[in-house]
Amino acid sequence: MSKDPPVILACDVGGTSIKLGLVRNGRLRARAEIPAEARRGLARALERMVHQGRALCREGGVDSRELGGLGLAFPGLIQPRTERILSTPAGKFDDAKELDVPARVARALGVPTLVCNDANAALAGEWRFGAARGCRSAVMMTLGTGIGTSAIIDGVPLRGEHGQAGCLGGHCTVTLDGRICPCGNVGCAESEASTWALPVQAREHPGFRESRLAREPTLDFATLFRVAARRDALAMELRDRALRVWAGTLVSLIHAYDPAIAVLGGGIMSGGAVILPRLRRYVARHAWTPWGRVKLRPAALGNDAGMLGVAWLLEQRL
Repeated sequence: MSKDPPVILACDVGGTSIKLGLVRNGRLRARAEIPAEARRGLARALERMVHQGRALCREGGVDSRELGGLGLAFPGLIQPRTERILSTPAGKFDDAKELDVPARVARALGVPTLVCNDANAALAGEWRFGAARGCRSAVMMTLGTGIGTSAIIDGVPLRGEHGQAGCLGGHCTVTLDGRICPCGNVGCAESEASTWALPVQAREHPGFRESRLAREPTLDFATLFRVAARRDALAMELRDRALRVWAGTLVSLIHAYDPAIAVLGGGIMSGGAVILPRLRRYVARHAWTPWGRVKLRPAALGNDAGMLGVAWLLEQRL
C-alpha cells in the first residue's frame, strides 16, 4: 500500500503580507494571510507563521504533529546546500541573514524545512501544476514590486553555486546609461521597469507636472496603464518603455536558458491584455529561436504558485 503524501505547511513571504497554506498532493486544504511586519524581522515573522500554522492545522483537521515539513518561499538569495539566506529586500527582514531557519522551525514544530527563493518557488508551482505543466524546460518572469525570474531546464530547477542561477534576470543590464540599481549594477531591468522604480521615473520626467499622472494619488502600473489609455503623453511613453524593457529581458532569458515555455506572472499582469500581445510580437521578432517560437503564457496559479511550488519541492526532498 502506498503511503499518503505528507501535509506541508507552505509559507510565501512577501514584503507586505505572508501567505500560508496546508498543502497535500498539490492541493491547498486551508489557507491564511498575515501581515509581514517586515521591519520587525524574520525571527518574529517565523513565530507568527508557526502560530498561524497550528491554527490552520486545526481548521484543516490535521494534527500538527502529523506535519511533514515547512516550506518557506522568501524574497532573497538562498544558499542551496545550507539554505542560509544571503540577501533580503532593502530594509526588510534584516535579521534573516543571521538566522538558522531550519533549526528554529525544528525546535518549534519538530519538522524539516526547505527555504527557497520566492521566484523559484513560483516557477516550481507553475511547472508542476500550472501554466508550464508537462514541459521539460521553462522560464518565468514575475512582474511586481521588483522583477523576479526563474528557470527549469530539462526538468532540473536551476540554483547554481550560491543560489543565483536563473533568479537574477531582473538584474540583467538593459541600458548602459541607466540608473544605479540597489543591487549595485547599472541599468537593471528592475531599476528601469518595476513598481518600486516607476514613481521616481515619472516624477523626474520634465513632462510630469503637465501629465495626469501628477494628479494621481498612487503611481503604479495599474494607474499608468489606465492613464495611458486616455492618451496621456507621459503615461504612454513610460508604459511603452516598460514594455520594451520587459520584452528585452524576456528575450535574454530565452537566449540564456532555451525554454519551450515562458510564464508571465505577478500583480502587473492584471494588465495582461496590453502586455501579452506586445511581448509576443517583440519576442517573435527578436528572439533567436530557429527551431520555432517559445510559447508565452500567463501564470495559471496566481497567488498560490509559491505555496504549491515550495511544498512540492519539499515533498521531493522528503
